Amino acid sequence: MSTKKNSEEKMSPGRRQYLDIKNNYQDCLLLFRMGDFYETFDEDAKKLSSILNIALTARDVGAEHKVPLAGIPYHSLENNLMKLIDSGLKIAIAEQTSDPKESKGIVDRAVTRVITPGTVTDPDLLDSNDDNFLVSIYEDKDVIHIAALDISTGKFETYSSDRQNIFNEIERLNPREIIYSKDNSEIFNEYFDSFLTREYEGPVKNTALAKSTIYSHFEIEDLSQIGIDNKKSLIMSLGMILDFVGSNQKTFAKNIQKINNIDRSNDLILDYVTLRDLEITKSISGNDDNTLFSFMNETSTPMGARLLRNWLITPTQNIKTINDRHTKLDWMIDNKVNLYDLKDVLKKISDLERLINRIENKSCNYRDLISLFQSISQLEVLKKLFLESPFKFNASSKNIKKLINFLSKAIDTEILTDNQSKLPVRKGFNKDLDELIYLKYESNSSLLNLETEEKSKTGINNLKISFNRVFGYYFEVTKSNLQLVPEYFIRRQTLANSERYYTEELKVLEEKILNADERISILEDLIFNQICDEISKFKADILLMSNDVSIIDSIYSFYLISNNNKWIKPILSNDKKFEIKDAMHPVIDKTLGFGKFVPNDLIFDENKNTAIITGPNMSGKSTYLRTMAIIVILSQIGSYVPASKCEIGVVDRIFTRTGLTDDIHTGKSTFLIEMEETSRILSQSTNKSFAVLDEIGRGTSTYDGLSIAWSILEYINTKEDKKFRTLFATHFHELTKLPETHSNIKNLQVAVHEENNSINFLHRIVEGSSERSYGINVAEIAGIPMEVLLRAKVLLGEFENPKTENNFFQPLLFEENVSEVAK
Repeated sequence: MSTKKNSEEKMSPGRRQYLDIKNNYQDCLLLFRMGDFYETFDEDAKKLSSILNIALTARDVGAEHKVPLAGIPYHSLENNLMKLIDSGLKIAIAEQTSDPKESKGIVDRAVTRVITPGTVTDPDLLDSNDDNFLVSIYEDKDVIHIAALDISTGKFETYSSDRQNIFNEIERLNPREIIYSKDNSEIFNEYFDSFLTREYEGPVKNTALAKSTIYSHFEIEDLSQIGIDNKKSLIMSLGMILDFVGSNQKTFAKNIQKINNIDRSNDLILDYVTLRDLEITKSISGNDDNTLFSFMNETSTPMGARLLRNWLITPTQNIKTINDRHTKLDWMIDNKVNLYDLKDVLKKISDLERLINRIENKSCNYRDLISLFQSISQLEVLKKLFLESPFKFNASSKNIKKLINFLSKAIDTEILTDNQSKLPVRKGFNKDLDELIYLKYESNSSLLNLETEEKSKTGINNLKISFNRVFGYYFEVTKSNLQLVPEYFIRRQTLANSERYYTEELKVLEEKILNADERISILEDLIFNQICDEISKFKADILLMSNDVSIIDSIYSFYLISNNNKWIKPILSNDKKFEIKDAMHPVIDKTLGFGKFVPNDLIFDENKNTAIITGPNMSGKSTYLRTMAIIVILSQIGSYVPASKCEIGVVDRIFTRTGLTDDIHTGKSTFLIEMEETSRILSQSTNKSFAVLDEIGRGTSTYDGLSIAWSILEYINTKEDKKFRTLFATHFHELTKLPETHSNIKNLQVAVHEENNSINFLHRIVEGSSERSYGINVAEIAGIPMEVLLRAKVLLGEFENPKTENNFFQPLLFEENVSEVAK
């Protein structure tokens, strides 16, 4: 006991302060500001050293005790935060909150911000093209509610789901961080191993506490005031996320004042498998290149890119919405002469969504204010470009002009330089600041004026004002002129050959000059906050402008892609028509180069809804399947499409089963994954769905696979609530007999040109069925040894001849029989 007491008494004050702060943030890695470094200690130091690959040392903290130490320079904080956040850590940053020069004892320190991956607001740590969602999930009685919040933009959404669809929603939202209740830990641990998850440990343990948190945050007395149902799963998910954000980002949490309850009944649903198989936002290899989004993204603003991405992952079934976007796109195409300058205008507009949130929370810098001024100044320019257009501007021109006028008076944008570190407040905006700046930069002139004035009054011609750090400003008078010194001169110092004096006027001027920098800094901070407060009054109009710009930017991206690639406008209807001619996969077409991609057709109607596609490997079946799915998505986001004709009855869901993204690390066999995905398709599809199925049944024995594939096709085409449009690629040629008994099924094949024992894949889909898969030909292209190929040809001939006895399984001596086999 006494040993512990003695140890604590000998502990350094800094160590004691650190432990006091760390005790309140035990779940965080604590970055502790000490001079020019952020230091970490104990286990935190070991983590920091490992993640950032920096030296781990030790520090004496008193009582002859050393602890692990690792640190980073304060100016490299932002560069290192991303690595720490990507490691899934919760970071607490303790800053020095008192001036070290004025502190008699230890410098005061306090945690000023706590950062987790889902609560990032710093633009340097955010992906400008994507939302940065923090998600909370709660399940009650088989109902799951998701609360998704991006505090960098203020977007706050809720979704209702179930276990069957929860992963689809999470994959679409692509959250940086997921929190869930201890009540649900056993459920969700297995669901989201590919995301950063965190068990919620806050005070919201029941619906009463959750409601209290919601009431307090929104300053309401009843949930109906914010359009929330009295469902436990919804209330708990909202309560948890509001408490989590309030604990970690207090200032940003205060500005979350609106919840959007999302109804997905009008969306074209793309589940997580479809998003991956079709490479909508991520390629098969996991990067952002060669995706549909990367191809379509010609946007110039971050909010335009985010809107485009959301359209791609959440297309719509609403024909009115689709036609509205088409109308806007039509106008751009018809008025393209007027749009030459549009991209330049859009590039001058910053991320208004995130910018206004930072300004409102005063977590911005002076350049953010300049960016806002330059951005909102483009509103009238945009309006002139879009006169008599179908585009609507919801932001109030009157209010935006009022804000522009205010900022023009407050900020001097004309003197902005790259080296400037402070807000350039325009002269005349604040008289006190003008006077201080005048004193600072015109101090010599003021002193000279006073010196000249006193020379005249006293008759001391060599009188001069000087300065040193000990005595400040003073008049220096030589011994020969001491008789001329007036009574109001106050002696400050006596030297051998002179005397030093000051006057009340000089003292006042000295105080003004010496305190000018500090007072300027304080006053500039006050003015900065006043400007932020004034800008925040216009938040609603700034967000409306942001939305207006994002729509223009996204449609303009459609225009650039469509115009450059000669795409055509699709026609959407509510029937089951499906006629696409000369369809091309835009990403693959770009990758191959001009003129190399072979376009293809697909026609379905009320009487034909399924196509069985046969043909060789490597001939283009999979590309054909994905091309048609991509065409549907592009049609239902309001874009033009890469085809010569496109008429589609709207689709409610797109399903894919291609095997391109099977994850064997789950411990499941390829065939089990195949069957699970097929089961999902059969159970969740409707007669408005569209499915592309690639080689169902290949993961098991031939007859098992054939039987399953046959039965699936029968099920799809006999159930009245199914009969959805289906592309079914297969190597089971027996399936091509199905059209004989099912009139709504047809056969398609990949055309092949054979000549002199060689084949040429034409990549063209035509009517009919293929009797061969040309596997040996593909093996030859792949470089399989000739001996193997020759033996394979013999075996194939034997297999294809049912009358042949099974003696061909006898081993073949390659060296002795190759020439004979070749014959």
